Amino acid sequence: MVMFSFLQSFMGNLPQDLVIVTEIGFLIIIATVLGFFVRLSKQPLIPAYILTGIIIGPLVLGLVEDPDLISNLSQIGVAFLIFTAGIEIKLKKLKEVGKVASVGGTLQVLIMFFLAFMVAIGLGFVGKAPAYVGLVVAFSSTMVVITLLAQKKEINSLHGRIIIGFLLIQDIAAVIALAVLGSDLSFNSITFVLLKAIGFGVFAIIISKLSNPFFRKSADNHEMLLLMSISFLFLFIIGSAVAGLSLVIGAFFAGVALANSDYKTEIQGNITSLREFFAVIFFVALGMQLRLISGNLVTLFFILLVLVIIIKPLLIMYVVRISGYKKRTSFFTGNALAQTSEFSLIIVTIGLAAGHIDQGLFSTLVLLTVLTMSLTTYFITFERRLSELFSWPLNILDKVKTNKENLENIDRNDKEVVIFGCHRIGGLILRDLNNHKKNLMVVDYDPQIIKSLITKKIPCIYGDFMHEEILEKINLKNSKIFISTIPAFDENKELIKKIKRVNKSSIVIVVARNIDEANELYKKGVDYVILPKFISGEKISDLIGDARKGKMGRLRMDHKKYLKGIGRFID
Repeated sequence: MVMFSFLQSFMGNLPQDLVIVTEIGFLIIIATVLGFFVRLSKQPLIPAYILTGIIIGPLVLGLVEDPDLISNLSQIGVAFLIFTAGIEIKLKKLKEVGKVASVGGTLQVLIMFFLAFMVAIGLGFVGKAPAYVGLVVAFSSTMVVITLLAQKKEINSLHGRIIIGFLLIQDIAAVIALAVLGSDLSFNSITFVLLKAIGFGVFAIIISKLSNPFFRKSADNHEMLLLMSISFLFLFIIGSAVAGLSLVIGAFFAGVALANSDYKTEIQGNITSLREFFAVIFFVALGMQLRLISGNLVTLFFILLVLVIIIKPLLIMYVVRISGYKKRTSFFTGNALAQTSEFSLIIVTIGLAAGHIDQGLFSTLVLLTVLTMSLTTYFITFERRLSELFSWPLNILDKVKTNKENLENIDRNDKEVVIFGCHRIGGLILRDLNNHKKNLMVVDYDPQIIKSLITKKIPCIYGDFMHEEILEKINLKNSKIFISTIPAFDENKELIKKIKRVNKSSIVIVVARNIDEANELYKKGVDYVILPKFISGEKISDLIGDARKGKMGRLRMDHKKYLKGIGRFID
């Protein structure tokens, strides 16, 4: 308490021209300290920033004399967050997971919105407040989930690709929702706003084409490219204001306009630090506005918590399962999306500023986001243990009727070579073994890959190699070579044990992510471990040697021919 009194006295005695600098300084310092300890516990940083706002806000220290200034600065954070979300919009990503993301993702957003909307109505909330509650619950956090998947190296896994597809659909839906919230929510107003947004999107495409030469000229200078990117963002924000649209629409279409730019990666790298800085101010400003909740707000909080961490993942699991994916893939996908979003925070901020929701509901929805984001760290980190823990109750997913055909192509089950996983490395191996395809078998739990293999008349089985029924179909005893291209350490250990127990003379080859995993797998009896990064390094060394001998032209032609050949196996 003495320290708190000292800080308040210190701030009160500062000259007016130093107050703002000092307030922002305290904001950044406290956010840094809390962020450091939060990262040590492997938690996402967003809750730490919101906690900073609580500490410096009126609930604790009350250090900020001009919260409106912090709030105005936080709008720049919103602009950068939406801008970078727009840059990530690639509709081509949806092709990788098809209907499960586009149809399933849309269905999930609508159902969760409806459930949360009805809960709010049932608890007596009126006016536009139930719509805000529904929108908050409907979306999941792209920032948190992608960060955690990247840390676990699961972005390119099957469930990782499905998750990204769901998040892409949610982000598009969130931007549409933000556009609608900029209207008075009447039918005519919503229609008018959406038509203006579409027109603005067409304008964005035209401007993006015209801007390419300017970005090309600026690309060789780091500072100039940064200024061009920021100017592009603010040009669109000003344009949206002139068109009577919200800041969010302008920032989003600025990002979309650059999503297919040749300089997208450089632009993202340049603006990341600025985005993070202003995003910190945005999240801190949120925390400063939080108040204690009571009464039916507490009841609402716990009901929404159940909806987000139980009902939402179960719904997503069901949607993924009926699309033809296995129980484990369905569980990993639903489990990863059991939180609300940074878009949810932007939505409630808009709602509070517009007077559509009150301070108590705002605090309730922000606290819901903070808690669910924090829990997600543990959900994704321990997803495999959770999958085993809930394996029995989730057996109900196996009874769900899926919309898939018979995803098998087996003429006999005594194949010489069995390949587990056919996405990338598996596709390359399959290409080289194409002349012997009658004597090999592919096992994969991605129905899209299996459908492609059936079309090419390649023997295959749809399923998860961890299931005994799949291994029984393969006939482990009569096959000679087993290759697992799935870099799942625990699963590969189990696979080695099962194969060697039945067929001691077999050759087992698996993929590992690092040297420690490789050494452990060798101890378990594997015959060879593929380390993709090391293979790439060896290949580059050979390439440099051939380049010195003047063979680059021929190598280039051979490689283009090779890539064309493998495309039909791994696309």
